[in-house]
This record gives sequence, C-alpha cells and structure tokens, in this order.
Amino acid sequence: MSGARDGGFTLIETVVTLVVGGILMATATMGMHAYVVSTRESGTADQVRSTLRNAQEQAVSEGRTYCVFFTSTTWTVYKSDCTVAADKSSGPYQVADSSLQLSSISFTPPSPSIPNDNTACPVTGQCAYFYPRGTALPGSLQVTRPGKTYSISVEGLTGRVSLA
Repeated sequence: MSGARDGGFTLIETVVTLVVGGILMATATMGMHAYVVSTRESGTADQVRSTLRNAQEQAVSEGRTYCVFFTSTTWTVYKSDCTVAADKSSGPYQVADSSLQLSSISFTPPSPSIPNDNTACPVTGQCAYFYPRGTALPGSLQVTRPGKTYSISVEGLTGRVSLA
C-alpha cells in the first residue's frame, strides 16, 4: 500500500525559492539605490530652478530687486541685498544629498549699482539678481555628482531660467 503525499513543499524546494527571492531582492535594492540618487539630483536641480523662477516673478510683481545667493551646498533668497540678514526672504535651502553639490557658480556682478538699491553679494559672482523690470543679470550654475551634471542658466535680457 502506497501512502498518499500530503502535497507540501520539500525542504530543498523551500531553500531554492528563498535563494532565488534573495537574489531578486538584492538586484532590486541596487537598482532602487541608483534611482533614489538620480531622483535626488534632478529634484535638487528642479528646486534651484524653481527658486530662481520664483525670485524673478516676485521681483516683477513686487517691484523690487531679488537676489539668490549660492554656496556649494545651499541657496538663499533675499530682497535686494544678499548681505543683510533682515532682507532674507526664504532659505537657506540645503542640497538633498551629500554626494551632490552646486558648482561652476558664475553670475555677472551688478555694475553700476541701481539707484536706491543696494545689490551687494557676499561672494562676487555667486548671486543671481532679478530686477523689477523683468530682467536679470546673466549667469549659470551646475548641480553635480560624479558622472552626472545638470546646468541651470539665467538669461539677462528676459530673466528666463532654464535647466539642461
């Protein structure tokens, strides 16, 4: 008389299933890490671009100069003067990931100065200025990590901010 099988899994089938599942999860984890790093980078570039666009819109709507001051890991928005703490409008905003940095920051310094408007910058060339008439001082910066770079530029005549 042969006994009927109970229809369960053998130990070998269970171990093979666990090994295959472990390999799939390890592969997915590595792919997810690359995705998260890429998303943080593009998210930081989008945040910088959005901040610059908002500063341009505020300058036009409020009729005053706006300044955005950049360091390698932060950016801050000021009304008029980037050196006066009381003029700070928002920020500082922080780069989302320590592997990212803001680099190649190069904006035209203001000259001559606008009458009745102090447009000082703590570090020459690291401030983007947007004026009430809809113009800006041209310049650019990059959001970088090893192997990938996003370039953000500001046009002088139109104040247009673009991301490439």
